[in-house]
Amino acid sequence: MKILITGATGFVGRNLIPKLFNDNHDILELTRSIKKSQELFGTKTFRLDITDIKFKEKILEFNPEVVIHLASFLTSSDKFEDVKKLLDVNILFLSKVLDSVSKGNLKLFINTGTFAEYLKGNENFEPAYFYAATKTASRALVDYYSIAYDFKQCTIVPYTIYGGEDSQKKIIDLIYDSTRNNIAIDLSKGEQVLDFIHIDDVTDFYALVIRNINKLSNKSNFKLGTGIGYSLRELANKMEELTNLKANVNWGAKKYRKSDVMHAVANIDNIKKIFFWEPKISLEEGLLK
Repeated sequence: MKILITGATGFVGRNLIPKLFNDNHDILELTRSIKKSQELFGTKTFRLDITDIKFKEKILEFNPEVVIHLASFLTSSDKFEDVKKLLDVNILFLSKVLDSVSKGNLKLFINTGTFAEYLKGNENFEPAYFYAATKTASRALVDYYSIAYDFKQCTIVPYTIYGGEDSQKKIIDLIYDSTRNNIAIDLSKGEQVLDFIHIDDVTDFYALVIRNINKLSNKSNFKLGTGIGYSLRELANKMEELTNLKANVNWGAKKYRKSDVMHAVANIDNIKKIFFWEPKISLEEGLLK
């Protein structure tokens, strides 16, 4: 298939693209940095600079059957200068992509959400941050275009991704680093319960959805996790058991943020039902990897 992907050089994108190659897809990246894309993927992908004056024309020429939208600006800040960036990337850029692909032969648009859209950890949309609010708003844009131009759409909501190498430190990285540092890190009380899913399972699922377009309804929402939650303290305990090292953490040194999501565990029942899919990598296996 012909697949257009945004955010290809990000954490999920650069781990996903090799699996798309293995499935023999043709890939067009929408990128801010042609050089970075070339360093990661060589000559295996087609590339289009997002500022290209012939942006829409070149996308129509490629004529994607699937779009994987991973690009986003992420921050918990709601300062106005950050709000402008959030709207520019998460709303305006998405609209530009939707407008460009809607006139072609598109079969499926895969949007990417965030568990921070569900502050209370239930099924109700209640964004924890302005960033999460833009992700919820993006669903309405995809709704409009998918109905108006007759293509399927789904939103995949990855929960707490870990594993692999990322330029940004995650909570697992911080706790692991603390086992080897003399200076303790300050964290909250560590009562947040999160669903940790390995990057390999995340990218496997995106590839699986594309292989099974025929199983999708016109509109789907998939919460992507393991269905199992661990508090940050339980996570630290597991890491201590596996490394035989003590986590050097000042628990409770930081206050919870007003909008901290205290319980974020994915309900994966519909994923199991539709795809007979479950994550392959347990937390213990993932930490060892």
